[in-house]
Amino acid sequence: MNWKQLYKLLVCLILVTPLLTGCWDRLEIEERGTILGLAIDPIVKNVQNTTGPFAKSDFAGYKLTAQVAIPGRIPLGPGGPSGGGGPTAKPVLIMSKTGKTIDDAVNNLQQELANRVFFGHLRIIVVNQTLAKSGMQDVQDFFRRNAEIRRLAWLIISKGSAGPIIEATPQLSRVPTLYLVSIMDNAVRMGKIPNVFLGNFWSTHSSNARDPVLPFISLYKKERIEIEGLAVFKGDRMVSNLNQLGTAAYMELTGEHKAGYGFAVPVPGDPKHSATIKGSNRKTKIKLRKNNGKPFFDVYMRAEANLEEKTGKTINNVRMMKQIGKDSTQLLLKNQEKTIKMLKECRSDVIGFGEYVRGEYPEYWRKFHSIEDWDREFANLDIRLHLDVELRRTGMSSR
Repeated sequence: MNWKQLYKLLVCLILVTPLLTGCWDRLEIEERGTILGLAIDPIVKNVQNTTGPFAKSDFAGYKLTAQVAIPGRIPLGPGGPSGGGGPTAKPVLIMSKTGKTIDDAVNNLQQELANRVFFGHLRIIVVNQTLAKSGMQDVQDFFRRNAEIRRLAWLIISKGSAGPIIEATPQLSRVPTLYLVSIMDNAVRMGKIPNVFLGNFWSTHSSNARDPVLPFISLYKKERIEIEGLAVFKGDRMVSNLNQLGTAAYMELTGEHKAGYGFAVPVPGDPKHSATIKGSNRKTKIKLRKNNGKPFFDVYMRAEANLEEKTGKTINNVRMMKQIGKDSTQLLLKNQEKTIKMLKECRSDVIGFGEYVRGEYPEYWRKFHSIEDWDREFANLDIRLHLDVELRRTGMSSR
């Protein structure tokens, strides 16, 4: 071996050596205080803090309720727990701490945990409605600066206190956080709510052309979670909420493909009975043009629906089905018009009409210097709705 070959070998060894130290700072999962779910409530009374007397925020303090995973007890499948403790052992520990700020409360939480707090597996963040209405800036700031936070985690607004949502004990799952995650994921899959996760909220909030929405939930009898609809935001402040019909209108206007809500219409010629229609698929196209120098929108929507139920005497014919389709169209249009009217009153463009103006007419858009400028324009925006409902399946029935 000559000196050149020896030189090359030494260089390779020097370059490879740092790669052999990849596990020097490893931390076993059992040595981490893994937070699965987190609830945030405001506090109006004075609280102690660990970060000094200058820690201040919009409220006197915050209360954090956390679900901490217990190593070896999280189920890995339907067969039961992954480790010891038996099938009745609790897989999570519920802990609550207060602080002047979010970080201060996390520091107080760390004081009671032997292992370092780890947010890498955080799946759910539930925020109190009162806190959301005052503004989400302080809450957002902590999580956006933390590199461990997954952008695919759910950020949810609770009707009332957020702590009981995390403390709930559902009968269908041993891990409450995973049960809540499955509720949200299945609601998206069934067309009940849009897929608005944490990163989506941050992205929309950063835009000057659209306002964000978040899932809005409540707790029923301390164990069951109910999806109320969507929380409507103007910037980082919650200004209103959409019920289930309003959520359906939002998804129709934004072109969410999957439809999952049902509604009742009167049976033609028989006002004492009704027919229940449930959407299956939808398609939306928004066209923008200028009218007298101002933006004018035509929203074309086409929805496919199924006849789920009809009360009264069973008489199915083509004429009746066509009339039910027309009545469904008028009912949905009224619901959409009501939703848009409410959004205009709140001056919250959650549909994203501003995105179309910014893309189609950039020179016109430049006169709006902030989302507040566009919201004032949105309140007087001309929007024309066009909807066609087609009944695809009526089921099997006898005359």
